[in-house]
Amino acid sequence: MPFNIRYYLTYFYYSFFRSKGTPGRLSVKRIFLLLFLFFVYPIWNIYIRLGYYLDNWFFSEFKQEQYPAPVFIIGNYRSGSTFLHRLLLRDQQFTCLKAWEIYFSPALTQRWFLRLLNRISRRIGNPLGKFIDAFDRSLNDIYAMHKTGMFTYEQDSQVFYHSWSSYNLFAVFPFPELAQKYIYYDQKVPETRRRKEFTYYRGVLTRQMFLHKGKQYISKNPDFSPAVETIKEFFPNAKFINLVRPPEQMIPSLINLWANNWRAYGSPEETYPLVDTLQEQAKHWYQYPHERLSNLPMDRYLVVDFEKLVANPKGEIERIYKQFGFEFSDEYHKIMEEETIKARNFTSGNSYSLSEMGLNREELKQEYKPVLEGYKKSPR
Repeated sequence: MPFNIRYYLTYFYYSFFRSKGTPGRLSVKRIFLLLFLFFVYPIWNIYIRLGYYLDNWFFSEFKQEQYPAPVFIIGNYRSGSTFLHRLLLRDQQFTCLKAWEIYFSPALTQRWFLRLLNRISRRIGNPLGKFIDAFDRSLNDIYAMHKTGMFTYEQDSQVFYHSWSSYNLFAVFPFPELAQKYIYYDQKVPETRRRKEFTYYRGVLTRQMFLHKGKQYISKNPDFSPAVETIKEFFPNAKFINLVRPPEQMIPSLINLWANNWRAYGSPEETYPLVDTLQEQAKHWYQYPHERLSNLPMDRYLVVDFEKLVANPKGEIERIYKQFGFEFSDEYHKIMEEETIKARNFTSGNSYSLSEMGLNREELKQEYKPVLEGYKKSPR
């Protein structure tokens, strides 16, 4: 398992000595968080490494497993990727990592041990289950964008926390110059680092497929949008679903998402910080993946319109299944009918003041119009 100690020390250096005027400025809350991470992260990292070491002794047969050929759901944040991901995972033919597997048991040995611990807990009144329920409730109070918890399917790029090399660290360490290389992953992360990271990632997925033989792996990671060339190299048979949401809807929601993250992990002075950086990220993640994937065969790349997905989930899921050659079961057909009815009756409670973000709806449409023209030239 790789670990980038230089990045690790750099992030803490920025936090203590270059955070003035950023959403990560030092405050009492921020200092406690940094001290916790600085002392607890190494212990957690050793625990993760120990699990992989024990796998070589107790589950070495997983190495004979063929490399998976996942379906990657990409696109900008706040474009419906979580919604689509969890819809697909209602179908039993698919699999993905859950939060507890990402954070506490990426290794097979750890999963065996935690399942044993859970069985013991259930026989003595389930104290472990009660603790997890309480933890999930507190987590959802902090992170209200969508329901989460230890047993929900999550963004598996978070396994790169193990190596301390991830765009996700931007939520805790809001320093644009450190996040820049992940915005342009294929171009700015050195090849040796990319190879180490995705060799590791492929190993994590291979373990999952060892436990779920015959299933199709579904990965949902907006931050993989700038990494599609690297993904194609490591997963030559991968399929891609690129979600596209109108910028006048996506950009404000994106800015609100990151503002919530930075308030959760710090005390920013601005209500909506780093708007320019987030717009730069959004523009590249609109443009780059489609440029690199549009020449793939039809059964490997599909663009999904966010508005069509939320208006008619069943219709869009059927289109995905048909184009990618997946079997649509009668049971899943009923589930999709129910989800489509829910979608038609759903009303979002989110509302954002674009003026407070320094944005204008019509200006956003015009600014991103040239970027989205590429989708019209090669429709999928």
